[in-house]
Parts: sequence; C-alpha cells; structure tokens
Amino acid sequence: MNMNDQLAVKRTLWALERTQLAWIRTTFALTSAGIAIDKGATALYQAKYIQSTTVVSSSFYIGTALTIYATLQLAASTIQYVHRERELSLLAGIKPSLVPTVLPLSILVMLLCIGVTLFLAAVP
Repeated sequence: MNMNDQLAVKRTLWALERTQLAWIRTTFALTSAGIAIDKGATALYQAKYIQSTTVVSSSFYIGTALTIYATLQLAASTIQYVHRERELSLLAGIKPSLVPTVLPLSILVMLLCIGVTLFLAAVP
C-alpha cells in the first residue's frame, strides 16, 4: 500500500471517529429532550397550567421513548463504528486496536442513557 492509500485510510478512520462523536451528541440531545418533555409536562401539571392527566402520562411515554431510542441508536452506531474501524485497519495492514478510540465514551454514554431511562420510569 502506498503513502496516498495509507493517508486515505487514516482520513477515513478520522471521519469514522467524527461521525461516532456526532452520534454521541445526538444521543445527548435526544436524552435531554426526553427529560425535558417528561419533567416539563409534570411541572406544568403540578403548577395547574395543564388540567389533564392524560397529557402528563403521554408526555411520560414520549420522554421515555426518546431516551430508549437514543440508547438504541447509539448502540447500533457503536457496533457499526467498531466493525468499520477494524475493517479499515485490516485493509491498511494496521493491527486493529483492541479498544477503538471512541468506544469507551460510547459505552459510558449508553450506560448514562440507560440510567436516565430507568430514572424516568421509576420517578413519576
């Protein structure tokens, strides 16, 4: 493999990392939106601005669904990231790293999202 090909593979690996970091940002945004919808509707109901309990219960489901979706899409993108990173490393003749660069952060954020989902489900 010549120098241009090696540089192309490195650029592609860096692009994979940027894409994975973008998925992590998206996960934070969706989880934050889920929390805001759930807790915001509950606060409005308790302040008597919303008269219907169905709005509060449906916002609970929407908030929980957003956090679950965020966790699942980050898990899928992490699996794809690890697969592509190893594939590109082997293509370049580089020994694939045991733990790809962004993998620990992805796992930490997934655990955080699971914790938030359980918190939303446990606290009315």
